[in-house]
Amino acid sequence: MVAKKGAISCHRLCCENFYFYMFFAIFADNQNDIKMIKKLLGGALALAAIVMFTRCQQVGNAGSSNADSLTTAGKDNTPVSDTSLYAILECETATPHLTDSLIINFTVTNPTKDTLKFTAYHTPFEGMISKFLTVKDADGNEASYLGPMAKRMMPPPADTYHTLAPGQSESVRFDLKKGYKIEKAGTYTIQYNGELISGVANGQAIKVDIAD
Repeated sequence: MVAKKGAISCHRLCCENFYFYMFFAIFADNQNDIKMIKKLLGGALALAAIVMFTRCQQVGNAGSSNADSLTTAGKDNTPVSDTSLYAILECETATPHLTDSLIINFTVTNPTKDTLKFTAYHTPFEGMISKFLTVKDADGNEASYLGPMAKRMMPPPADTYHTLAPGQSESVRFDLKKGYKIEKAGTYTIQYNGELISGVANGQAIKVDIAD
């Protein structure tokens, strides 16, 4: 669709230049004016052809690049980027009951070839003292956060940082119900959201089915 629109725009550019000079050619008063118009028309058409080729090629490349990006992102549920730390959420119980604890494993992975750091701020590594998750039921209603909202020193002190070597992961587990109000059974979507603070990419959301 992008490439098609680009081609139409390029065609329109050429036609507009052509009709512009033809208009003046029709109302030219003498042979000298007509000769001048012909020269201008020839140059304009050549210029329009060059611009059309360049723009269409750029649009085509952009369309191809976008299609490749969409294809890469849609292959599976693993994070597309391999250039930064990212979070993985996992529920310990396949179908937890409403009266049970809801234990979530939170894992930070370093897929890169470099040693990277992240701060514990807005992650469960510092405990349930911030709203680092977005939890929604099947109807899209967000579960209320029940925990405290800690005030922190900024920028984060050096002792709040965790270091991960290339290919290394670090995990922590926590009870979701200690920070979020889960009152009814059903399917819940859980998404990490602390990327801008912690430096850990949000990763993929998970769905958890909670039974009565």
